[in-house]
Amino acid sequence: VSPQAAFYAEKKCMPIRETAGKICGEFVMCYPPGIPIITPGECMTEEIIRQELYDRDIGLPVQGMEDQTVRYLQVVKADETKQ
Repeated sequence: VSPQAAFYAEKKCMPIRETAGKICGEFVMCYPPGIPIITPGECMTEEIIRQELYDRDIGLPVQGMEDQTVRYLQVVKADETKQ
C-alpha cells in the first residue's frame, strides 16, 4: 500500500506483538537520529517487531506512534488494502 493510502486509511489499534503481516499505519522511529524503523504502508515483520521492542526495552526514544508506550500499533484495516 502506498504511504499516502496507508496514512489516510481507516486504522485499528493492535498489540504490537500481534501485528506481523499487517500493514503499518503510522511512522515508528528512534529519535535521534529520526530514521524510521517502519513507515505507513509497509508490512510488519517479526524482525521489525523485535527491533521496536528491543529499542523500547533499552530505553531508546521511540517516536511517531500514537501509543508512546510502544505496546500498541495503528495498522490499516484489512478492507482498506483492497483498493
